[in-house]
Amino acid sequence: MFCHDHAETVAFMQDVKVPWIAFKILAAGAIPPKDGFQYAFDSGADFVCVGMFDFQVEADAELTRQSVAGAKDRRRPWV
Repeated sequence: MFCHDHAETVAFMQDVKVPWIAFKILAAGAIPPKDGFQYAFDSGADFVCVGMFDFQVEADAELTRQSVAGAKDRRRPWV
């Protein structure tokens, strides 16, 4: 099930001072990793928790590095 009001979660987390671990960001494969990772980090997540197969680890790790580097305009500071 998709989060029907993800903007509400993002708004709530803007002032939270503890690390934010975003999980289920790919909606069981419905959202591509490139899109889900970037959205999570742009929205203020400090970490992502995602499931993957062993053959996806290298590509997903690279996508994570790119997404973190590309999250320059996020409002929430890194924790």
